[in-house]
Amino acid sequence: MNILSDIYSTLTTLEREFFETFDFLKYRTKAKVISVGNLSMGGTGKTPVLFEILKELQTQQPQKKLLVLTRGYRCPWENSFYELYGNGEHPFELTDEALMLNKRFPNIPVLVGKNRHHAAKIGEMHYQPDLILLDDGFQYRRLYKDFDILLWDSMSKPEEAQLIPSGRLREPIERLKQANAILLTRCESASKEQIDFWLKWLNEKAPGIPITKTHTLCEGLFKPDGQLSKLDDGTKLMAFSAIGRPESFYAQLEQCSYKIASKREFRDHHRFLDSELEELLKEASKNNLTLVCTEKDAIKIKPEMAEKMNLNVLRIKSEPVSGRSFLEELGLDNPLC
Repeated sequence: MNILSDIYSTLTTLEREFFETFDFLKYRTKAKVISVGNLSMGGTGKTPVLFEILKELQTQQPQKKLLVLTRGYRCPWENSFYELYGNGEHPFELTDEALMLNKRFPNIPVLVGKNRHHAAKIGEMHYQPDLILLDDGFQYRRLYKDFDILLWDSMSKPEEAQLIPSGRLREPIERLKQANAILLTRCESASKEQIDFWLKWLNEKAPGIPITKTHTLCEGLFKPDGQLSKLDDGTKLMAFSAIGRPESFYAQLEQCSYKIASKREFRDHHRFLDSELEELLKEASKNNLTLVCTEKDAIKIKPEMAEKMNLNVLRIKSEPVSGRSFLEELGLDNPLC
């Protein structure tokens, strides 16, 4: 496994050095670019952080025109292009992140496509944004980034801090030093020992890079149409998900004092088949359990199926442990010029 990790390290390093050497291959947008990304293979809590930053920008800097670029991992438009803007229906084959972004922020254009260099040019031509948010952009080489936010999951195990396939990292640990800020996420679910370990480790690996502890807060269970769920005390749940770290989902449910009686896990970004959902409904009904999933999973389930399942959706938000806003913690609270 170490040999494979070494080969992978060499390839990623060569790619990065190639774009550093041939700097003219990078596109510099007129707008400022903030990247929200990570080193690992997902599961760091990136989506709620991105959403909270967008919400803060709209509130604190309403004069700024925003644009979001997202890859569209494994969706039919990953190697082409798709635009979400305004209210309306979009194909369920799009990624959960893209669909959720459009649902939460219909007035912010979201451009989907692996070639974010191309998407940025189209976005600037059509929308003249002041600020571009680059989703999962830490490994993207073809755009200049003004601020790189890197997320690190406090629930990670030390042995995961190795390159794939030995661990979960997509790039060497040395890349931590190139972040402008590190967010240590999900501190509500980690022990004090875990948090202290990662703070010490990150400070050693990336000295001088500011680290902000964040936690994920449970806002409660909602119906897919946004109405608050009204569950009886003692209601037993069947929790199912297709996310990177399902254990964080369970911890968030327990944080709100919900009782989990059964768990079902699918591969990250899995697209649910109707037959799979029917099977979940059958099992839940047989055992008198109430079905619940994450917001990222619910966005991929058709409304008629969600209604049939009497589905409940966990809504969460991410915040700095300090109680300050992300913009304040990251030094982005002054309008970017």
